[in-house]
Amino acid sequence: MPRKAKDEVNLVEEKINLNKKNTVKKEANKRADTRPAPTSVKKKVTSSKKAKVEVTEYYDLPYHYNKTVVKVLSQTPTTLFVYWDISDEDKESYIKQYGEFFFNDTKPVLVVHNNTKNYSFEVDINDFANSWYIHVLDSDCDYSVELGRRPINEYAKSPNFLQISSSNDIQAPNDHILFDSLNNNVYFRNVKTNYTSKKDISLSSLSRVSKIYNVKDFYEDMYKDEYVDFDRLDIKRLPSS
Repeated sequence: MPRKAKDEVNLVEEKINLNKKNTVKKEANKRADTRPAPTSVKKKVTSSKKAKVEVTEYYDLPYHYNKTVVKVLSQTPTTLFVYWDISDEDKESYIKQYGEFFFNDTKPVLVVHNNTKNYSFEVDINDFANSWYIHVLDSDCDYSVELGRRPINEYAKSPNFLQISSSNDIQAPNDHILFDSLNNNVYFRNVKTNYTSKKDISLSSLSRVSKIYNVKDFYEDMYKDEYVDFDRLDIKRLPSS
């Protein structure tokens, strides 16, 4: 075969091979376009280290101090607050002395003594309480309280009244305003802001007062434009415990 003819044959074969390669490449690209796009998979990564939890410390007052004691405080001129406790040792001693049903056959009571006017009265309580609010009739008096138990049935082996413990002595505050002199103004100080203000008390009713004035009447005269529901503020209506 002449050289020129051979070169033409080789050129034709190269073109054919090139066309084949292009055709194969196009088909491959076409198949790739029709394939679904790969979806990304998210993996949940868990840390082996536990999160640090911040603990806030708090403290509760104990219900039982395991000590036999009675304490009385003055909340208002005519309201006493009493709290008490009986030690486990004393409880076991009473059971040993009066029988295992001593606390079932007796009830707890508080005996309130007005040492100034020399009279006493009794308040029934229960074994589920360890404190009590007591309303008294007289202010500006010395008070003390006894914790005791009384039998509630004929099977009780205890005496008619068994004293458990006695309280401290307290003096209830006075519930009257004392006037050394009748001034025209009364001064008030705000304990939060320390700001002092004055109120005119030049009332006709004060001319009839010597030195003692009832708090309720004084307030009603001085604040005539204000409404105060004294019945709701009456401590006689407060719960006793």
